[in-house]
Amino acid sequence: MNCNVKTNQTGASGFTLIEMIGVLAVIAILAALLVPKVFSAINDARINSVCINCDTVKTAVADHYGKYGKLDWIFGTNQIQIPGSGIYAGFDTNVLMTEGLIDKPFIAKISGGDPQTTSNIQLATGGNENGGVAAGYQLDGVTNRTAGAQYVVEARLDQVTAADAKELNDRIDGTALGASFGEADNRGRVEYTQPANGTTTVYVYLTHR
Repeated sequence: MNCNVKTNQTGASGFTLIEMIGVLAVIAILAALLVPKVFSAINDARINSVCINCDTVKTAVADHYGKYGKLDWIFGTNQIQIPGSGIYAGFDTNVLMTEGLIDKPFIAKISGGDPQTTSNIQLATGGNENGGVAAGYQLDGVTNRTAGAQYVVEARLDQVTAADAKELNDRIDGTALGASFGEADNRGRVEYTQPANGTTTVYVYLTHR
């Protein structure tokens, strides 16, 4: 007796080389579209963080002045000794944190190096504000609004890239009070020197008395 047995062999299926190339091409296209947006979102977050931190400190300074009626005293009882340079650095840590008006030092993530050492809040005597970028702060773009001020409270941000300096200015002052990319900005609340080697020192006006 003859028995005819049929065997069915099913071959293992897999991706062909062309299919693999197609998948990789799609992934590459998606990456090219998404990566710039991710970096843009990260940079926007850094700039927003500086704006928020400046507003937080500005509110704390207003509270300090409202309580004690003076900018150059701690708790209204201990006068700050301002160096001959006319700049008292660390106003955020030595005064506002000591008085419990803020709970952490001012940090600007767009500052170069270690932001904890390259950004701070400083109290400047009149005429020593903004590092001499301009004659005081031309908050309206025309007039020196801090002329005759006894003290000016400002944020100082060191080693800021030219792109971040302009972006911060455009966010706080608007493009109308900004300078062209790579040039010094001497108008508005945000002022900075002309970038050298791609970076500059940025000063952000908070208040004056």
